[in-house]
Amino acid sequence: MIKMKAVFVDPKGVWEGLNNGIASIAASIRNEHAVHVIDFVNRSGNIEKRLQAAKDADYVGISMKSFTLDESIMVANMVKKINPGAKIIAGGPHVMVDGYNLLVDNPVFDLGVFGEAEYVFGEILLGKDPSTITGLIYRKDGQVIQNHASEWISDLDSLPFPTYDDFDSVNINGEIQKIENWPLVTSRGCPYTCSYCNVPTVIGRKFRARSGKNILEELRYAREKYGSKEFKVLDDNFTLQMDRAKDICRLFIEEKLDMKWTCPNGIRADRLDEDLCSLMKQAGCYSMSIGVESGDPEVFDKIRKGEKLQDVERGIRLAQAAGIKVHGFFIIGLIGSTYEADKRSMEFAKRLGITASWGILVPYPGTEVWEQVKKDSNSRILRDWKEGFHIGARPKPVFDTSEYTAEERVRAYYYANMTTIKKKDIPRAAKLVIKGLMSGK
Repeated sequence: MIKMKAVFVDPKGVWEGLNNGIASIAASIRNEHAVHVIDFVNRSGNIEKRLQAAKDADYVGISMKSFTLDESIMVANMVKKINPGAKIIAGGPHVMVDGYNLLVDNPVFDLGVFGEAEYVFGEILLGKDPSTITGLIYRKDGQVIQNHASEWISDLDSLPFPTYDDFDSVNINGEIQKIENWPLVTSRGCPYTCSYCNVPTVIGRKFRARSGKNILEELRYAREKYGSKEFKVLDDNFTLQMDRAKDICRLFIEEKLDMKWTCPNGIRADRLDEDLCSLMKQAGCYSMSIGVESGDPEVFDKIRKGEKLQDVERGIRLAQAAGIKVHGFFIIGLIGSTYEADKRSMEFAKRLGITASWGILVPYPGTEVWEQVKKDSNSRILRDWKEGFHIGARPKPVFDTSEYTAEERVRAYYYANMTTIKKKDIPRAAKLVIKGLMSGK
């Protein structure tokens, strides 16, 4: 087997955090190939200078997120100039949503990987015929061809633990830095059909979970190798199987893991009960996020979450009673919402005493909301959906209606951010709002 050099690039985004997906791929191929990760998210520096690490690479994988798409495409073009002979691979969430069009519109990408990439990358580096690799988008005779999707990985315990030894933000001059807060994924897949959400498209509908023993081994590995003192569970559905979540918490308690942890990606409130919240707290959990989306009962019932608003309030109260801080995710401008309805969401957040994050609805391709917006004669499409991301910038609604104009949605966004924050966070929130107003974007 010929040893290849694979370089991965994680372009700078709006959120900090080590890229667990790249780390998992790196762990799967690094025994057979040379791997290097250029991490712009967690380490600053001159872009062109940092990308010189790819000048002798055979393959360069670039993480593609919809909200930093322009940055990723810019990086890809810079890499191509530095190393014209390298095969440039697009991977990540955006490729799952719109990978075919990404390659059609951007000739700089030679390949695209959609689905779970641990095994797909290994087959690419072996030099297999692209037409035989599932989960691959490639070029042939001037055409873009998308193969069938690969099977979702059913046995997650079979994957090696993520490694960050190859990240230039962690391995600095040969010295491995500490990772204080370890990114942990204990399961993949989401069986729900929320009208606004593309997560099932990205990670699959079938829920697949790791064993408690395997999870515990990874956390010990993180503590011993990287000096991790706490961890964050990045699952989209950590508590989906409540008995499993309880067993994991009991294992942490019995084995005296003694690590604090959080669930920042979102817990379903209807998958919480008093026993689970108590066990999570005892096991070290001190904070969780819950996807509320809307505090208006009528709007909430239209988004197909499969739960009731009273379930959300009950779940929040249970977590708070156990001593766990709760943060809520809310969406402004859901189908059927109005300015007044979104104000009720703000009142809901304030009444329950939770911190909150707010975003204006972006209709993702493949979601029910996407189809609704396209078919609704009352919806006015204002711009391409990829232009709708607005963290740290002036919001740009993708669509509006006569009942809820773009201007009202932007006003609701700023009003929500200024009325549902804690006093200690006012300076940071004010800075965000001013930055958005001044940006004019």
